[in-house]
Amino acid sequence: MSPDHEEEGRPAAIFMNSKRLGEFNFSPDHPFKPERVSRVYEMCRRRGLFDMPHIRVVEVEEAGEGVIESFHSPEYAGYLRQAGETGETTVEMLYHGLGTMENPVFRGLYDFSALSATASLRAARMVAEGAGAAFNPCGGFHHAHRDRASGFCYVNDIVIAINELRRMGARTAYVDIDAHHGDGVQEAFYADPGVLTISVHESGKTLFPWGGFERETGEGPGRGYNINVPIEADSDDEIFLLLFREIVMDALESFRPDIVVGQFGTDTFATDPLTHLRMTNNGYIEAVSTLHSAFPRIVALGGGGYNMADVVRGWTLLWAELAGVELDTGYGGALGGVLMGDASIEGSDLRDMRIVTSGPAKEKLRDKAGELIGWYRGSIRPHIAR
Repeated sequence: MSPDHEEEGRPAAIFMNSKRLGEFNFSPDHPFKPERVSRVYEMCRRRGLFDMPHIRVVEVEEAGEGVIESFHSPEYAGYLRQAGETGETTVEMLYHGLGTMENPVFRGLYDFSALSATASLRAARMVAEGAGAAFNPCGGFHHAHRDRASGFCYVNDIVIAINELRRMGARTAYVDIDAHHGDGVQEAFYADPGVLTISVHESGKTLFPWGGFERETGEGPGRGYNINVPIEADSDDEIFLLLFREIVMDALESFRPDIVVGQFGTDTFATDPLTHLRMTNNGYIEAVSTLHSAFPRIVALGGGGYNMADVVRGWTLLWAELAGVELDTGYGGALGGVLMGDASIEGSDLRDMRIVTSGPAKEKLRDKAGELIGWYRGSIRPHIAR
C-alpha cells in the first residue's frame, strides 16, 4: 500500500520538512524568520510526534520546475530570479514590490520562494491522492499577487496548491485564520464560484492590508463565494470561536468541499508584536479541531506569527491535532523550561494561559460579532448552498 494512503486503517498524516528553507534569512532585522520551520520540526521530533506508523516526514530540498510560473506572470518570475541571483534591487523590481523593507531582496530569494511553493504543491497532491492531512509550515504566503510581492510574501503558494487540487478534481475551500486578511488569495478567486474563500482576520481598520471587509463578497459568478470575517482589535478566543462556528463552519457545511486548504498563522495571539488581538492558542486549536473533525482532508499551511515561541508551540499543537497524536503533558523542556499554561488541558505546557476581554468592551465585541453573523446569514449564505 502506498505510504501516502492509509496505514493500519488510519489516513496518512504528512509533515513537509526542509532543512534548506530553514536556513534562509530575509534580513537580520526582518520579523519573518524562516528558521521557525526547523524549530517546529525539532519540537515535534522531541515529543515523538513523528513516531506513529501513519505519519510521514517528507523532505523537500529541490524545487519543482516551473512551480512559480504556474500562477505568477513570467515577467514577475524573471525579476524574482534576477533578485535571487544578484541580491540587488532595481527600479523595475520596486514596481513589483521587491526590494522594500517588508519584501527585501536577498540571494536565494527565487530558490526560497520556489521551494516553499513546491512543498505546498506536493502537500496538496498527497492529500488529493489519499492522505488525510499534510502540513507545510513554510507556506501560507497569502499576500502575494500574480505580479507583485506584498506583506512578506513573494509567491502565493496557496493559490498554486488550490489550482492543483482543482486540476485533480477536488472541490476545494480555503480557510484563513491569520490575523492579516488573505488579500492575494481573495484576488485570485474573486470572480470564481469554484472555490469558496473565507478569511477571518483583524479588521482592516487597524491592520495591514487595510481591507477584507465583510462587503467584499466576490463579483460576477463568484459573488457570495468570498467571505470576510473582520474581527475587532482586542477580540478574544470566545469572540473568534463564535464567529468561526456561526460563519466559517456554516459556510463550509453548505459548500461541502472535498478538501480544505487552511492558512493557520499564529499572529492572532495576544503576545504577537505586530497585531492587536487577544487570542490564545487554546481558541486556535479548538477551531482547528472543529474544522478537522468535520473536514478530515486538510492541506495545512503556515503563515504569519512573529513571536517565535508562540509559533513553535502553536504549530506543534496544530501538527499533533492534524496527526491525531496525544501530547505528553508531562514534558516541558523543549523550549528550555516549563511554560505555565492551563494545566487542565492536554499538552498543558504548550498551552497559553487564557485571556478574556470583559466589561463594556466585551459587550461591544459581541454586538459587532452579532452584526457580522447577521450580515452573513442575510447576504452571503443564500449563494453558497450546493
